[in-house]
Amino acid sequence: MAKITDGPVGTIFSATTTTAAVALGSIANTDDGGEVVYCISSGAVSQYALAGINEDFDVYMMTTALSAQSDRLGFPQIAFGAGEYGWVYTRGSNIKVRTKASAAADTQLYTTASAGVVDDASSAGALKLDGVVLVAAAGTAATGAAGIEVKASWPAIRET
Repeated sequence: MAKITDGPVGTIFSATTTTAAVALGSIANTDDGGEVVYCISSGAVSQYALAGINEDFDVYMMTTALSAQSDRLGFPQIAFGAGEYGWVYTRGSNIKVRTKASAAADTQLYTTASAGVVDDASSAGALKLDGVVLVAAAGTAATGAAGIEVKASWPAIRET
């Protein structure tokens, strides 16, 4: 896992905590060229989920229905329990995201009704994810749930 290269010194990047180590919304850069933001979870958040982050830096599993309340997208590389604090990628490479089965590499991705999961197929009401691309195809549902590498450069939700 990457390490923080600038930002709050001495914070734990590879685990969550039950008390805040730094101010919510703190931003740091990682040694692999990524950017992370410090958040608190409103509920359980799976490792590698597509996450929404609101103006209070509350992180939650993203669905199409929750996209309206999301100020930014994130990619937690560790699981969060309800009320836990931790770092969430907001951009970079060498990060993973959960996908539906058979999602293709280098194609447009969309939100889904499944919490924390992206897909390359648009369903009714799905929203486009700009600035996010899978590096490899997902294959089976099991490989997608395990996380597929993604590149995220200023990711944003766009209405289709």
